[in-house]
Amino acid sequence: MEHGLLGVIFILLALGAALVALCVRFGIPPILGYLATGVLAGPHLLGWLPDSPATRFMAEAGVVLLMFTIGLEFSLPRLLAARRLVLGLGGLQVVLGTALFGAVAATLGLPPAAAFVVGAAVAMSSTAIVLKQLGEQMELGASHGQAALGILLAQDMAAVPLLALIPALARPEGGLLLALATPLLKASALFVVMMTLGERLLRPALHWVASTRSLEMFMLAALLVVISMAALAEGAGLSPALGAFLAGMVLGESEFRHQLEADIRPFRDLMLGLFFATIGMQLDPSALWRAPHWTALVLTGILVGKTLLVAGLGRAFGLAPNAAWRAGISLSETGEFGLLLLSLALGLGLLPAAPAQLLLTAMVLSMVLAPFLVKANGALAARLAPERAGQPGSCRAVASLGETFSGHVIICGYGRLGQNLATLLREEGIDSLALDLDIERVRQAADAGEHVVFGNATDRGVLQAAGLARARAVAVTFADPEQAIAVARQVRLLRSHLPVLLRSRDAHWEEALRATGAEVFPEGLETSLTFAGQLLVLLDLPADEIEELLNRVRAEDYAPLRVFFHASDHAESPEDDYDVQRRSLVIRAQDRAVGRTPQELGLDRPPPHLERIMRGGLRVPGEKMDTRLRAGDILVLRGRPEELEEVARRLHTRATPKRASTA
Repeated sequence: MEHGLLGVIFILLALGAALVALCVRFGIPPILGYLATGVLAGPHLLGWLPDSPATRFMAEAGVVLLMFTIGLEFSLPRLLAARRLVLGLGGLQVVLGTALFGAVAATLGLPPAAAFVVGAAVAMSSTAIVLKQLGEQMELGASHGQAALGILLAQDMAAVPLLALIPALARPEGGLLLALATPLLKASALFVVMMTLGERLLRPALHWVASTRSLEMFMLAALLVVISMAALAEGAGLSPALGAFLAGMVLGESEFRHQLEADIRPFRDLMLGLFFATIGMQLDPSALWRAPHWTALVLTGILVGKTLLVAGLGRAFGLAPNAAWRAGISLSETGEFGLLLLSLALGLGLLPAAPAQLLLTAMVLSMVLAPFLVKANGALAARLAPERAGQPGSCRAVASLGETFSGHVIICGYGRLGQNLATLLREEGIDSLALDLDIERVRQAADAGEHVVFGNATDRGVLQAAGLARARAVAVTFADPEQAIAVARQVRLLRSHLPVLLRSRDAHWEEALRATGAEVFPEGLETSLTFAGQLLVLLDLPADEIEELLNRVRAEDYAPLRVFFHASDHAESPEDDYDVQRRSLVIRAQDRAVGRTPQELGLDRPPPHLERIMRGGLRVPGEKMDTRLRAGDILVLRGRPEELEEVARRLHTRATPKRASTA
């Protein structure tokens, strides 16, 4: 059944929305909903969407946007800081996984180039599924979570050269070595060109776009950067996705990184979903029931082989047995980059259709199982390598110290704030037990007689082992809001009325932190208040008057301190994270506001709120809505940035000149 581009998009969106909604309802990754969309609508079942240039274009657009955002997240300093896990553990996993599964494919009769693609595709794991599930389980900070993160980052990096090599393998003119070397040389030259363009053209251009303060212009500029760099790579005979990755890498160290990612993400998520739908269109469900035993054998080989490989490498890199097995189980599935490589090889005729269908089916099934495997990684690993009583971080190790405490405070995080808190509690005769994941800090503090133990505070079992049932309160001192929320939720599940104190450095997270039912300490606001109090002491104000002022501000939930004039460069600091701002607007002679009252201009219906009108040295309260505005008046407004921008546009609109009367 043939459809135009509009029909293709309608079918994919309509069916995709229904299936993704079902996946979300039952806790299944949305990726699988998109895959199911392609399977149902594809040529092998309903036949609504045959393979066509329209669907291939949308698939390629999704991959281009995905690679750009991955490039934005690629940071050389971050890579060097985690080089042991990323380049060491992760690099070996990619190389050995490709070699191992490639050798198996070659033994089964595939030619060398096809076997290499199969090995590389199977070596990849699902970044989207694994990181999402580990994040929801709050296991990314644990040793097996860090190992999984390092391996996934290495796989994402490896996908870039593979995207350049596979087309070369399909057209090995002049010998295989030349076919492999040519794209790598081209990619290196392209990177140099993009670095030059980034410094001399892209960054100055984005600075100019940002100065216009137009979100629409910035979004258009972001899309233009991605498409133009992808087209440049395609013109050089390379993959457009590779060009997008290099562009993201160039701009990833710039001040525009977060805004670019925010603007691209909605387009990326939509187009990437359509990409997975096109992968599903290539999947023939009949291959499953034609040869179920072969599919089961390949699926088992992938899951078992990858688990053993990752667990073995984890042990070689110093992971505890239990953590190594947990990392292996979490990464046992294949992933989206594996599907991408397999799809690319199929399109180039590098893989025979029959084995490709078998492998594609097994890979998709492994991704279906992935969320459940990641969720059960702890229980499965406990059967393969039970935690030893003395193993750092185990519940039994924490309980060996925690069972001696009662009526104590559990401190989650033993950095500077946690240590100072423990010192002050000790001065008041209150016991405390701290949990921390820095093994060296824990060792030094424990040797010095401090009550601190290695343990993941987001783990329910660890909190119970730390004596949560007998504790007086829990104080979370680390700054990561997601981890803090995870701890608070676990405490609420176990002891709903226990006092919990969370630390907030970012105003955007305050609402989410308070939603856990915990008390939130707004660090930046309290620092401002204490600083002002100290200054008032130096000015010889009475101590009781100062204390009354500070307590009044605290009782108002720091409301007078939450609104201020923001910096023009939008610097990324905790102070600039508050949504509500204060801004001054000068009324010019040509503005339509001249001669009108605030009420006539709609300022009597906040937001934003008119605080006052400045006229020379005179302050006119904002409540006086009948004041006729003059040129030179300054309106002091309070509101969110978008509200203030809207009012500025409205007030600064030029007045319509009066038409001269005719005699």
